[in-house]
Formats: sequence, structure tokens, C-alpha cells
Amino acid sequence: MKKFSLIIILTLSFFVGKTQSLDSLTINYYENFPYAYLESGKLRGIEIDIIEEYVNWLKAKKGITLVLNYKPYNEFSAFYNSVKNGSSKIIGLGSVTTNADREKEVSISAPYLQNVAVLITAGKVHTVKEKNQTEVTKVFSGLNAMVVNNSSHMVYMNSIKRTFIPNLKIESTESQNKVLEKISNDHTFFGYVDIVAYWAYLKNNPSKFLKIQKVFNEPKEYLGFIMPKESLYKSSLNEFFESGFGFTSTKSYHQILEKYLGYEIIESVEIK
Repeated sequence: MKKFSLIIILTLSFFVGKTQSLDSLTINYYENFPYAYLESGKLRGIEIDIIEEYVNWLKAKKGITLVLNYKPYNEFSAFYNSVKNGSSKIIGLGSVTTNADREKEVSISAPYLQNVAVLITAGKVHTVKEKNQTEVTKVFSGLNAMVVNNSSHMVYMNSIKRTFIPNLKIESTESQNKVLEKISNDHTFFGYVDIVAYWAYLKNNPSKFLKIQKVFNEPKEYLGFIMPKESLYKSSLNEFFESGFGFTSTKSYHQILEKYLGYEIIESVEIK
């Protein structure tokens, strides 16, 4: 009888161990095509599809079923602070560039995309051929700058100001799209944006004549998801991205990029 009881206990223990656990996760996202955006009432985008792949992986590999609660933000600063000061069950999707200052404030996942920050001017502005004082002063004299507040772009623009244009006036905004609209409508402005944001803007505004000042490209950036420092999901999210050959080596990853990006830009941003 005791032996039979032991078998029952062991059998129950086995099935309890295999039981799926249920948890909730809040996804704060910064509305930003093609990363996370609404289309015909449906939430879509590169980051949305990747987080859904993570949820599927977590269920298959860890036995954890997540109920997601999506919360939108249309200002980057508000989005970033909501994650930094949020609970341990928040992941932020905001095309966030990895840098040392941010890593002091939030946890950042392994990268899902390589970023190139590009300096954009109106098409009629002369091309800067060399990054020297004479050339830069000649081209940018009399122009004003605009970049997204609290972004790496602000750091790059301040470097241009210190090095070449001490009297440069820099305005800030909360949207890369607003930077590009400003440059399109007022040719006395220039600014930094991500190369994907530039591509997306031209896709939606094919008649606009803008150009990349390539000598100022900043190609060594990476984008990741952000979490509060005490996140409960940092470890599993990084495992999802990095275990084996990593999620960015999978067919699913490349299908997501091909779904949202054009062929002319994928090679510049995919994690190789």
C-alpha cells in the first residue's frame, strides 16, 4: 500500500512539474513606424512581432504563458521614464539605442537591430565631402539643428556644435518624424535620425527631396528592448536572443525584417 501511494505521489509530482504557469507582462511601447504602430486597429511592427516570438518561445521552453498588456506612448521621454520607473513586469519597446548612460538607468536586452544614425539635410544643401572646419562651416553656416530630446542624436549634434559650429542652435522634439518634417518644410534645418526612420519617411513621402550627409554617419549603434533594473524577465529575454545561434540567426527574424523593411535597408540594419 505504501509503495502504491509513493507511485501516486511521484506521478502527481511529475504532472505538476509539467503544468504551465500563467503570468502577466506589461509592454510599454513608443509608437514609431515600423517598430510599433497601429494599422487598421491592429498593433504591428518589428518590435511587436519579435516580442510575440519571445512569448511563444517562453511558453515552449519554460512552460510560462504570458498575458500581455500593451500600453502606448507617443513621446519618447514619457515612454522611457515609464519603463525606468516601472514595475519588475514591464518590457519597453521603443527603438532604444544602447549606450553606457542608459545602462546605468535601465536594463537593456541583447540587440535585435543594428542602427545607423544619419545626418539629414534638405536636398538642395551642398554635400559635405570632408569632415573639416572649412567644409563644415561652409555648408552648415546659417542652418539650425533639430533632434529628438534625450536621444543619442543629441549627443552627436552637440559634438558637431563643440567641434565645428559653436553658435549652432539646437531644437529638440519627441519624434524623429517631426525632425524630418521640419527639414522638409524648412530648408534651414538639419538633424540626426535613425536610418530606418529616414527610410520610412521617404517611403511615405516619395516626393520629398532630402539627403544623407554621409561623412557624419554614426554606424556603431544597436537597438534593444529596455526593462527596469529589477526586471523579472531580463534573463529569459536575453536567453531568447542569444541561446544557440541566437534569435537573430533564425528564419523568423529575417522574415520579420522582410515584412516591414525594404531590401535597400535590410543589409544595413540586420544583426549578422
